[in-house]
Amino acid sequence: MKKLFLILIGILAILSHCVPCQAETNAVSISPIFKGELIQLVVFKGDSLMNLCRRYLDSENRWKEIARINRLPHPDKIRPGKKIFFPLAYLKGTPLEGKVTSIQGAATVQTGGRGAWISLKLGDSVLQGSNLKTGPESALEITFEDGSSFFLRSDTEMGIMKAQRIIDAGLFRELYLGSGRILTRVKEATGEIPRFKIHTPSAIASVRGTEFRVAVDDTQKTYAEVLERVVSVDAANQSVDVAQGEGTVVKKGEAPLPPRKLLGPPGPVDLKTIYNTAPVVAFTGIEGALAYRIMMAKDQQGKQLVREKVIKTHEAFNTAGLADGAYYLLTQSIDSIGLEGLPSGAYPFTIRVNPMPPMIQTPRDGAKIKGKSAEFGWLSVSDADRYHLQAAEDREFSTIVLDQADVTGSSFKTDALEYKPYHFRIRSIARDEYQGAWSDSLNFTLTPLPPTPDVDQPAVSEDEISLKSRNLGEGFTYHFQLAKDNLFKEILLDRKTDKPEITIQKPTDPGIYSVRIAAIDSDGDAGAFSAPQNFEIKERFPYGWVGGWLGIVMMFLLLH
Repeated sequence: MKKLFLILIGILAILSHCVPCQAETNAVSISPIFKGELIQLVVFKGDSLMNLCRRYLDSENRWKEIARINRLPHPDKIRPGKKIFFPLAYLKGTPLEGKVTSIQGAATVQTGGRGAWISLKLGDSVLQGSNLKTGPESALEITFEDGSSFFLRSDTEMGIMKAQRIIDAGLFRELYLGSGRILTRVKEATGEIPRFKIHTPSAIASVRGTEFRVAVDDTQKTYAEVLERVVSVDAANQSVDVAQGEGTVVKKGEAPLPPRKLLGPPGPVDLKTIYNTAPVVAFTGIEGALAYRIMMAKDQQGKQLVREKVIKTHEAFNTAGLADGAYYLLTQSIDSIGLEGLPSGAYPFTIRVNPMPPMIQTPRDGAKIKGKSAEFGWLSVSDADRYHLQAAEDREFSTIVLDQADVTGSSFKTDALEYKPYHFRIRSIARDEYQGAWSDSLNFTLTPLPPTPDVDQPAVSEDEISLKSRNLGEGFTYHFQLAKDNLFKEILLDRKTDKPEITIQKPTDPGIYSVRIAAIDSDGDAGAFSAPQNFEIKERFPYGWVGGWLGIVMMFLLLH
């Protein structure tokens, strides 16, 4: 069998609503009666129209129609070197299967273009005639045996109109994108038949060996952006070639806009490699951009998206709510007509929020603490091995007065510090030594306790004892204690007064007694007790007992 080769002709039309296809060559005039895409064969010696139809078409009986399309007055006589046009739709082809090679979220298929929608899973086969749909925050990749693929972003609906291996023409795929976004990667073509065609409500994109994006918005406007090679975009009987790094927009019923250069991607500002709190990322400015598309993914290609958002050029991207893990940041600019620019590289970074900082229970923020030390309490963190505490004289923690990194409990009391304001923060440390984020700092102030009043020597009278101290001023209360011992284990009197003096009943039992006094300020905080003052209650002479015996003796003498 003599070798034939196939060449793509210029005018495309699709389905029943396509316009008549016309093509002209030096060898033949094409009848306009056939609606569809044509390919041309070069005839070699010994070929006839019937055996060509038998060899390449789905039926040899189509030879009459081929003769009519090509306006052949003598179909039984065709000379070698003549160019014969055949409808692509009539060519023999073996259906191709696409495989699900990446999936995220909700992705479904409708086999044969009708019936129930069935959830897809990794490795599933997808046949021509199927409809595909992705949900919010979802994605789907279909790959063919030659390595060509298409990748559907979230909220995308498309159909596989044709996926076939055609004799001597390689693999041919024809898609319909109703809404959403699709990224197509096509392997290098060896023939001249487009390997991929993407139809939209407003345009047709035809490619050979390229990587490009097509999107359709809710007004059925088409956006085509070429990342490699060239894409031909046809609409309203007009065609434009869009080169690498260019894009075009097509409104329904209108011709494609002239191609324009795609904008470069914005870069993140000061992106760190690891964060212990969810980062808020700002971006560099790109001249001509109205917005940025920001994507966070688990992979460098952006197939496993975890968050995607279109932001204004002055806005930052908030990653709050993401789980601990490694991520990649990807960006694209969006220009004034909605074309999305060249993709950025993948910026890697890691978020590790856990272990979380403990929740501080005491003291409260802004507390005034009486005394030279402060005691802190917090709730335990389940995945923390220990805690790291810091206290500083400034909010930036540049002048640190306490740095304790090995606290295992849920409370801590400082050593003596100066009376002044301080700032306190705490973080958790995991078993693998990873240090979590610092807590929000709280401020506290150490202030002196009330001064210790001096106690004058107790004044002891016949029946009373007077205790007195110097007056500390307005707002103080005085706390007096009387005990039988110097350690005040056996307290006989415990009384608080508004004045720095008190008079009490003199104890009846003889012995050494101790008294002390403390001041209490208007906040109810008590200072230290004064050093004990001692006094003695001496044993009284037993006048009553002696008098009683004298009376008895006198009565005895009088009776005798």
